[in-house]
Amino acid sequence: MPVAPVVTVGALFINDEGKVLLGLRAAWKRAWPAHWDTVGGHVEPGETLEAALVREAREEVGVTPTAFTLMASVEERHPELYGKAIHHVFRVSAWEGGTPANICDEHTELRWFDIAELQALPNLVDCDYPRLVQLVTR
Repeated sequence: MPVAPVVTVGALFINDEGKVLLGLRAAWKRAWPAHWDTVGGHVEPGETLEAALVREAREEVGVTPTAFTLMASVEERHPELYGKAIHHVFRVSAWEGGTPANICDEHTELRWFDIAELQALPNLVDCDYPRLVQLVTR
C-alpha cells in the first residue's frame, strides 16, 4: 500500500524592504539539516493549510500571519532522502505580534535576505525561493 506524502506549509515572510525571512534548519533535523528554509512545518490531521501556517508561525517565530497567499505547491525534490512530501509555500506580507524571532529549536538562526543574498546561498532548501520572492516583490 502506497504511503501518503507528508504535507507541509512554509511561510515566506516579506518585509517592507522586499527582504525575505528564512531560518537555518537545525543540524538535528531529519530533512534538510543546516539548510536555509521557510518558517513552517507539517500540517496536522484535520488541519487546513492556512491554520497550519498560522500555528507554525506562532510556534517558530512568535507572530501571527494576517495577510498571506498560497504561491506554490511543490513535491519534495529529494524523496529518496527525505520521503515523499508536498510543500505548500505561502507569501506572508503582514503579521501581528512584533518582529519575528527565533523562539524554538527548529532553526539555529533567522535572517532577512534580499534577492541577491538569497540567490547566493549554497544551502537553500528550494532553489525556487528566489524566483518566488522576485514574483511578489516586483
